[in-house]
Amino acid sequence: MSIKVTHEISLFKSRPLWIVLIVLVVLLGGSWIVFSQNLTQERLGSNNSAEALKPAAVAGHPAPEFELKTLEGDTLRLADFKGKPVLVNFWATWCGPCRAEFPDFQRAHVDNANDLVIIGINNTTADQVDLVDDFVTEMGATFPIVLDETGDVVETYGVLGLPTSVFIDRDGVVNEVFTGPINKAYIESKLSEL
Repeated sequence: MSIKVTHEISLFKSRPLWIVLIVLVVLLGGSWIVFSQNLTQERLGSNNSAEALKPAAVAGHPAPEFELKTLEGDTLRLADFKGKPVLVNFWATWCGPCRAEFPDFQRAHVDNANDLVIIGINNTTADQVDLVDDFVTEMGATFPIVLDETGDVVETYGVLGLPTSVFIDRDGVVNEVFTGPINKAYIESKLSEL
């Protein structure tokens, strides 16, 4: 019986057998990859577009729609800007980094008015609404400012910290979600991707 065991062990030491096993594993793995890609394509439809994905604040997904009131009481909808790149910025008056980045947002808005829409969304549920007008005036902001008085948009966009900026391309697809302050140079560097 020990002779058989020795013979079986020597088979596994033979190089041709290992080569055959490796080739078999590679072929099976490659077949599985092709098969799983075909399943994914069937689930998403014939094209692998963002339209087949659920709206979410995640790169590659359609941006979730929102409708909020401006400081003047007008209604602003994200859909109003379809076909244009949009930068949505979540902020609050008490947020130091928000205050620091606001002048850059204003400069980016003025210098890129034909190429980019900037929308400032005040996280009103975590702020004092009576301070918003003075803050916007102090910062000299002329881009649209809207109030998220219910917190629904903050929740939908999964905002965990302020400031949070969401870059949305001209097709309404999220390009990037960035938490933390950004500057004009960064905003302008993203334009070619939107």
